Amino acid sequence: MTAFQLLYEEKPCYESPGFKPFDVDREVLKNLGIDYPISSKVNDELLAGSAWYNSLFSRRTLNPENRYKEELTDIDEELEVHNYTGLCPTHVLEISPSAGSCAAGCQYCLVTDGKHIQPIRVFTNYAEKLARSLERNREKPLFYYFSPKTEAFSEPHLYNGLAHQILKTFLTHYEQYPDSGVRLFIATKAGMQHLNIRHAGNSVFELLKELAGKVQVNGSIGIMPAYLRHILEPHVASIEERLEVLCQCREAGIWAESVLCQPLFIPYLTEEVITHYMRQLSAAGVRNIKPEFFTAEIRNLVLVAQYIHHYDPEKVGEFFAPYLRESNQGHIKQRSRLAPEKKICAEKLALIRDIAGAYGITISLCNWVKKQLKEEAPFIREIDKESAAQGYRCLGYQTRLFK
Repeated sequence: MTAFQLLYEEKPCYESPGFKPFDVDREVLKNLGIDYPISSKVNDELLAGSAWYNSLFSRRTLNPENRYKEELTDIDEELEVHNYTGLCPTHVLEISPSAGSCAAGCQYCLVTDGKHIQPIRVFTNYAEKLARSLERNREKPLFYYFSPKTEAFSEPHLYNGLAHQILKTFLTHYEQYPDSGVRLFIATKAGMQHLNIRHAGNSVFELLKELAGKVQVNGSIGIMPAYLRHILEPHVASIEERLEVLCQCREAGIWAESVLCQPLFIPYLTEEVITHYMRQLSAAGVRNIKPEFFTAEIRNLVLVAQYIHHYDPEKVGEFFAPYLRESNQGHIKQRSRLAPEKKICAEKLALIRDIAGAYGITISLCNWVKKQLKEEAPFIREIDKESAAQGYRCLGYQTRLFK
């Protein structure tokens, strides 16, 4: 196992003054203002989630370890198509150079559902696997997404040079095939401190500059107060530092004006909070966002609720309320991840649209969300039209990169 130094390290919840876990069940939620019945099945899942969190807390295993092990991967196997829901574009392949936990340690992680107890496994021969995929697909208009399952520029990818190798693999590919149809899409929570890490003579940022015109860099920034962000995203850059990355990339000629606006937690989607968020993004030159409401299995709802309870106990009922109604139990995005009630999603999306529009920011929506909300939010068609006119689709893919 190879140890690494985290570039950003917030204090874990174990060290937060006054923090202690709380158990969630139907009686607790009733006292918090939920006015509909909680089924026995949902109540059992809430209790199981509470026990699970208590176990993670007592064993101090809520955050990933700062070490990784190196492994090999099958270099002849094609990369996975990024199609979580069956409605995603099938012209996107995933770059996943590691597996297990992610060093970013996001407590709401949509990939691991908040579980960070698996070791980080880094595939040292991944660049060779990627090169073979690029060779096979060079005549297709494909996006390669780096990375939907882990932070692209996390420390394990940086310190052993794997992130640098991946970018160099694209540079070599374009040298061999100047007319290649493939493009690179990056979503990241990194700051310039990450991008300036050097390996074999190059920094990540220098390599990105060489890829200008064939790469898109998107920020990943949810809407939430800073104090909550610090505990939910313990090992990533601040919102200001992430926006600085986008500014620096644009100055270097890289397409970097879109943000994955996720996760969205209902209690914090107020006019004041959204306006502050959009003002920050607009000042940093962001012109498009892809909002996504928090989807999670019930035990991960319980996990996130622990931190809302610590900072804003009066908001816990509002956090749970859109998820647990019996009629909403089939509103599942993937695996067992519940989405909030459609009516509430439509109301909050309308508010986001209005405020974003006031700052000249368009909205991309994933196909699953458009399908789910087409009746509750008929304005989605207009949202989609405005975003597409700027070249943005679905996750925020910039289609103009192919022209």
